[in-house]
Amino acid sequence: MTENFSHEDQMEQARKRVQAKLGFLKHFLIYIVVIAFLAVVNNLTYGGYQWWPWPALGWGIGVVANFLSAWVFVGGGRLEETLMRQEMDRMDRTDRR
Repeated sequence: MTENFSHEDQMEQARKRVQAKLGFLKHFLIYIVVIAFLAVVNNLTYGGYQWWPWPALGWGIGVVANFLSAWVFVGGGRLEETLMRQEMDRMDRTDRR
């Protein structure tokens, strides 16, 4: 099955991917700033027990998930597009009978 995407579809797909990547970069920057702030607060107010790694770990899981969705599994919408196209083909074949 050949995939025919119009220029507008390709531009929209590229725009979504760029937005996802920029969204991750913003998320990562905020994560770094906030975790650094928490580490400084922890060490200035109570240098004994280091509690700041716990929020870093919890939030870090979300950052990793965001990274994977934006940079590794980029074509997340492709599965939906593929399934839609298959279903439309199936419906078209049924209509021709």
